[in-house]
Amino acid sequence: MRRKESGEKMKCRVAGLFAVVLIALAVLGFTYAYWTETIKIEGSVATGELDAEFSAATCKDNEGNIDVGTCTVTLIDTDNDKDNDTATITITNAYASYACDVNLTIRNCGTIPLKVVGVTITNNHPDYLEVTLTNDPAGKTLAPSETLTFDLHIHVKDGAAEKATYSFSAVVDIAQFNAP
Repeated sequence: MRRKESGEKMKCRVAGLFAVVLIALAVLGFTYAYWTETIKIEGSVATGELDAEFSAATCKDNEGNIDVGTCTVTLIDTDNDKDNDTATITITNAYASYACDVNLTIRNCGTIPLKVVGVTITNNHPDYLEVTLTNDPAGKTLAPSETLTFDLHIHVKDGAAEKATYSFSAVVDIAQFNAP
């Protein structure tokens, strides 16, 4: 009979242990029950604009001398963005040894600083026309709304033909101020 008693005791112990384990698991489950919340971070970035224009231009030739040649500069908005991106220089009634200086002003009309990378002159008639950049703006930085002026010296060489048209172009390359 002792065995029966010890078997019953064992069942009671197992049942008690099971009850303790169940209570422990319930308490443990209760302690792991918690509230959560998620918060989000959202942002937006608005980039600036890199933009420049020719804001002024003048042409000066052999004033004071008897001079029949004329030099004019016209500023043109070729891409309809309300700033002048092209300066057209027209020299009429020129002759051998005619010379003029064109004064061009660049304005930073963007919202970030810009750097002038360089001015590239393409002369289609180097035997008859000489175009020289007299104060190179390369490497200069302009803050928004700031201006910078540079000059082109144009000289019609000896040997230029009568009633001939000679052309050149000058391109000003700009980049954002921190470009290498």
